[in-house]
Amino acid sequence: MGTGTIATEHMVAGIRAMGHSPLWVVSKDQGDALHFSNDMGIPQATTDLERVWSDPAVKFVYISASLKRRQHYVLAAADAGKHILCDGPLSEDSKTARLLVRHCSARGVVLAVNQPLRASALHQTIRRLALEGEIGSIQSISILRGGPFQPPPNRRGEMPHNGGNVYLDVCAEDIDLARFLTGAEPVEAIAFAKESNGSPNHLAYTIRMGDGSLLQAHESFGTADIESMVMAAGTDGVLIASGTLSPRGSGILVRRLAGRNELVPVRERDLHTATLEEFVGAARREASPLATGMDSVAALVATEAVASAVRTGRATAIR
Repeated sequence: MGTGTIATEHMVAGIRAMGHSPLWVVSKDQGDALHFSNDMGIPQATTDLERVWSDPAVKFVYISASLKRRQHYVLAAADAGKHILCDGPLSEDSKTARLLVRHCSARGVVLAVNQPLRASALHQTIRRLALEGEIGSIQSISILRGGPFQPPPNRRGEMPHNGGNVYLDVCAEDIDLARFLTGAEPVEAIAFAKESNGSPNHLAYTIRMGDGSLLQAHESFGTADIESMVMAAGTDGVLIASGTLSPRGSGILVRRLAGRNELVPVRERDLHTATLEEFVGAARREASPLATGMDSVAALVATEAVASAVRTGRATAIR
């Protein structure tokens, strides 16, 4: 559901790599649906969801629509009893996201969220090594990224974009990554931002996590391009992932112990296939999705606290 970005095409390839078949393309625009189905070799295209629900072969739904359309498709799929994988964040605000989670739960369907940073083999390695005590107790997670806003690569160049929302495009994703790496919940935020054309495009914030560690983030659409960095600093050592926040999800991982750096070999995995494998396993009650609807809710709640801290200039509790 949704035809806008190259990422959608990668997900179609991932579906096929798992031995499944994409059956329908759904869009609010019939022309877009037909173009995408023809390009990707998907047999059916429609704007009519009832045609999709009447097909007994349809078991799962992947939603890549715009933020404003995700709510419509999630509700419809849940009412039809279909398990859902939706691009993150679920919505533009935590209240709506929480309602979607409750709606899906009441109908007994899985609501998984596509959070590519969780699928990164390097980030999963950081999480595993941290849990195994390889760097001692985590004291802080530092995330650095910046550069001019890069909209998702559209298949149709004429599709408009609004220049990006640093909160929904970046902040929510990074907060979700910090929750994934630490297993802790955000507690309190303090933040500062610079504006461009009336909206924040350069953001720095610190979040106190429930385990006592700190998330420190620099996120910007107003700087020159910066090679991204994710650092987990512990009492005994440090893990540093460079270049993992790009759409490619590649990069390198270095472990620093006793003043020495060593490269950590990591076997790369396709982000989209990894996400799909966990989702399908969850739909079959064999596994848990990499990210759930409640994970998206938690990230949005913390993101809203960061935005509030920017507006008020005061530390903001996260509830």
